[in-house]
Amino acid sequence: MLQIDKKLREAHFFLRKMGERAQLAFGDQEEFDFYLSAFLSAGRTVDYRLRHEQGTAYKAFRAGWDSALSPDEQSLVKFLVDDRNLEVHESGSNRTEHESRIRVFGSYKDKSGTVNASLLPGTPTAEIMKPVYYFMIGGQQLPLIEACLRYIELLGRLVTDYKRSQGIV
Repeated sequence: MLQIDKKLREAHFFLRKMGERAQLAFGDQEEFDFYLSAFLSAGRTVDYRLRHEQGTAYKAFRAGWDSALSPDEQSLVKFLVDDRNLEVHESGSNRTEHESRIRVFGSYKDKSGTVNASLLPGTPTAEIMKPVYYFMIGGQQLPLIEACLRYIELLGRLVTDYKRSQGIV
């Protein structure tokens, strides 16, 4: 179970990195996609390792565990497993990107940089366009970080519930 716990921590690490990158207005936005890919792969590996290391005990447990999930939780897990498959084996994640417009009055600063705006009276306010990422899950637009957070919480619950079921502390 040590390697399974490590994979779960790895997924948490990449989720934190995605969250940090999402807060930045400047720099290489592609880094977000790198962290998303790594998160999806690490999260999927939690289940793969359980199947490999725990065999039939896990398979039987997982069937019952899945049936106890709410329809929204089942949909989320399926979506992220499928999205990982798209990311790794096909054309990339199904994430969507929108622009958040940040009005700049004088200056804007975050950890990625600073912009100073000097405008003449009567000119439009300066704006910074910052990407915001979403998943469309079950016809609903869900902020990507929120979806990934829910998924990692489910994976953590899966591991904890499995350990309890097997008397593993």
